[in-house]
Amino acid sequence: MAGSKSTKSRQATVIPITEIRERVEQIRKDVEEAVETIGKRAVDSLPESSRKQVDGLLDRVNSVSGDVNKTVDEWRSDFEKRVSTLRKETESRRKKFVTNFEKQTRRYVERVFKQFKLPVRGDVDSVKRRMTALERRVAELEDKGAGAKTTTRKAAAA
Repeated sequence: MAGSKSTKSRQATVIPITEIRERVEQIRKDVEEAVETIGKRAVDSLPESSRKQVDGLLDRVNSVSGDVNKTVDEWRSDFEKRVSTLRKETESRRKKFVTNFEKQTRRYVERVFKQFKLPVRGDVDSVKRRMTALERRVAELEDKGAGAKTTTRKAAAA
């Protein structure tokens, strides 16, 4: 099959937030270390008269480092808010899906049971209600019968 091309399916891997945080933190540390190392080397290699200029440059670099840290923190905060919102939406949608799925499954199972003439929950509940009503009726009749017997006994005794 010289003319067919093989297709590769790509799967995106989901990286946990904690791992992303660790990677960002490691990158931040690496950049800070590199800036500090370059600064020290630059200061050591310059004559005393030029060191004031380098100190000024290092102050600017440190200022940029602070700005970068602030920006990363803002991005992280925004990212965490978005992830939190997505989690809430996903949970809400999941609950709705599960509820709807359960309802649809229940309807389907009840139809199948009815086709096979098997009792469903509604049938069992109906039988329970009828049994309860019959039990109440029997209890009422027993009470009336017991009341009639005591009246007959009282009349016979008198």
